[in-house]
Amino acid sequence: MNCVGPSGTVRAVTAWYVCGGLFATWAVVVSLLGISHEGFPGSEGRFRAVAAISVLLAIAAIGSAIYSGATEEDEDEGGSAAAFFLQV
Repeated sequence: MNCVGPSGTVRAVTAWYVCGGLFATWAVVVSLLGISHEGFPGSEGRFRAVAAISVLLAIAAIGSAIYSGATEEDEDEGGSAAAFFLQV
């Protein structure tokens, strides 16, 4: 799969990979901090910051997935024919 479009621009799928990867990494980091530190996040302000970052990353990942799915070009690589034979 080539992420560079015909005009040399990066395709929307790359945004999904970046946002989804950042969201997954953030989830692991927050989980590890929560497991290793009993009082995490420690204060109301830190709690709000962690929650805000989590919500923003979730919106970015979901939004980029929807956008890349809505704007992807149909690539005829025989996928529908292969799917037909798999259903039988």
